[in-house]
Amino acid sequence: MGFSKNQGGIMGVSLNGSVSSIKNVTIATTSIGEPDWSYIPTAGKSGKSKEEFMSEIRELAKKAAMAGSKSESEQLSIKVTQLRAEYLSEVAPDRKGLYQHAKNQMKNQNGNPKCKGTGELTLLDFLEAAKGRESSLAEKRFALSGGGILTCPMLTGGGYGAEIEYQGVKVLSNTGYGWGYELTPAELARKDEFYAIYWKEYRAVKNDVEDELAQLPDYLGDRPAFDRKA
Repeated sequence: MGFSKNQGGIMGVSLNGSVSSIKNVTIATTSIGEPDWSYIPTAGKSGKSKEEFMSEIRELAKKAAMAGSKSESEQLSIKVTQLRAEYLSEVAPDRKGLYQHAKNQMKNQNGNPKCKGTGELTLLDFLEAAKGRESSLAEKRFALSGGGILTCPMLTGGGYGAEIEYQGVKVLSNTGYGWGYELTPAELARKDEFYAIYWKEYRAVKNDVEDELAQLPDYLGDRPAFDRKA
């Protein structure tokens, strides 16, 4: 039950599932319909020092600035998104724990349904199983560990979605496009730190390349094919 298709203004890169963005929400879903934690920040220290993070961010920025094709740029963009999730996880809420608790809550609503062929049931599978049994499911609020709240809005196409709110922020949700998340104030500040490092290095490399090209003799600057053949 993966919602990995590009719809409604979503643009992204297809992987095993999907990674994309719509407005200020990042969408990251595996092919079996679970949140893809490779792209979604969740509490847990990475073990990397600030210096190691800065080195990795700068290295990706250098590669992005020097990328020679759209395909290479897209692959680097994926790596940037993964590294950003790891960087934000230093201050992120426990989205993974909240998601698991939400699954347990829905499992308790439905008894003990059997696992599907591809493995453990997802939260949306449990919500689908509740269809018809809990006519007022959309009106309920389920308390989760750590102060989180799960609500299950009815979708226009039928069935239920899921929204997990924590400290006033929808930290994890799926309303038909895949699993997405909004950032907490602490994560937004750390995201700004991440991109300040990234774009400073990116622009520096771009400027160096432009300076080098400007210094080429006219016949080399006008005829790049000559340089390739040489």
